[in-house]
Amino acid sequence: MPAERNAFKLGLTMIVFCALFVGILVFFAPRGGGDVTYQVRFPHHALTTVLKPGGLVRCGGDTVGTIDALELQEMKDPSTGTTGLFSVVAFRADSKLGLRRDCRITPVGPLLGEGGQLVIQDRGDGDPLPPGSLIEGNPGADLTNLMQTLADQLNAKDPTSLLAMVRMQLDSGDPKSMLGKILRSLDDINAVTASLSQQFDHREKETLVAKLHGIMDNINEATSLLRDQMDQTKDAAAMAKINRMLDTLQGGLRTAVTLLNDNREPLNETIASIRNTSRILEKDIAERIAQQLDVSNQASLMAKVHVSIDRLGRSLADMNAITGAAREVVVLNKEQLSGMISNFKETSDHLKGAALDIRRSPWRLFYQPTMDEVAEANVFDAARAFSEAATRLNDAAARVQAIQAASGPQAPLPDEQLNRIRDQIEQTFNDFTKAEAALWKELKIK
Repeated sequence: MPAERNAFKLGLTMIVFCALFVGILVFFAPRGGGDVTYQVRFPHHALTTVLKPGGLVRCGGDTVGTIDALELQEMKDPSTGTTGLFSVVAFRADSKLGLRRDCRITPVGPLLGEGGQLVIQDRGDGDPLPPGSLIEGNPGADLTNLMQTLADQLNAKDPTSLLAMVRMQLDSGDPKSMLGKILRSLDDINAVTASLSQQFDHREKETLVAKLHGIMDNINEATSLLRDQMDQTKDAAAMAKINRMLDTLQGGLRTAVTLLNDNREPLNETIASIRNTSRILEKDIAERIAQQLDVSNQASLMAKVHVSIDRLGRSLADMNAITGAAREVVVLNKEQLSGMISNFKETSDHLKGAALDIRRSPWRLFYQPTMDEVAEANVFDAARAFSEAATRLNDAAARVQAIQAASGPQAPLPDEQLNRIRDQIEQTFNDFTKAEAALWKELKIK
């Protein structure tokens, strides 16, 4: 009996252990519809996490698969269209995850140790991935990348690094750096505070506080003077003078009221006379003035003034017509008038010479000269011709000066007028030359 009881207990114990073993296997067995194999690739320069076959694949804090293999392959980069080296990781995951084409898978390395993991951060929202599909991985920022990035940013030789930029901004010798600008601003603040401290020194006369003190002293003096002027007890004060003036004004008004009361009847009569005078001015004189200013009345003064102005306008128009006609006559007969003036001048010169000869030798009118007297007269005639030629030459020069003065210093003379003046001067000079030669001939001088 004891041996049978022990055998029963042993058998019951084995059954319990088998049931527990089966329960444990069922509990720890993979759930779902089985594992599915996928591939995920990372650029070789961006993957620094150590991944090994057998590594875990995690999602939401749960283990959903394992890493099968890791190898380097030459593949085409769809973003650039060039061929590059990629790290391709093959892993198995539970098909229950239902990965999509836009899923995000990131390699994560432990802080200590060498084995890394693949973490499915987002299964995506696009189309489901068929088994064996290639997934574009999302390289994570592991400790190695962070250390390399930190080393790059702390490289003082790289001008684009964070340390170089910080050192450049902290360079006090560079006026463009942040520290240089702060120091310059502090210098300006020091100068401003020094200027303010100088301006608030009341011992200096040109400072702001000294000027404020002066202004306040002037204000105090002005208020003191104003207070003295408002003191009624002082006869020279303005308030006392105003009081006396008001008293005088009050007395004058009282006197005026008394005068008006005493002379009310004469004032009423004066006002009545003024009213009658204004009535006479309005009805008699103003009416007559209005009649004289009425243009429609031909006998009025204003109508006569208008008639006189119209006549004056017609007279001015006639004068303009006369002056226009005279101008036209002068313009059309300019050459004839110039010739007449020249002939008149020449005739006057001849008459002047004849008058001189008659006044000098009046006996020539009644006496027959001898041969010597004739020779002497010829000499006088040659001298007279020389004098007349010189006179005409002077007249030509005076005419040129007059034309130039009439035309102005800047206005050029017309070519036709210049040619005519030039011809006259040449003719006059030729006559002068002939007269000079005749004079020398008569005087027998070579």
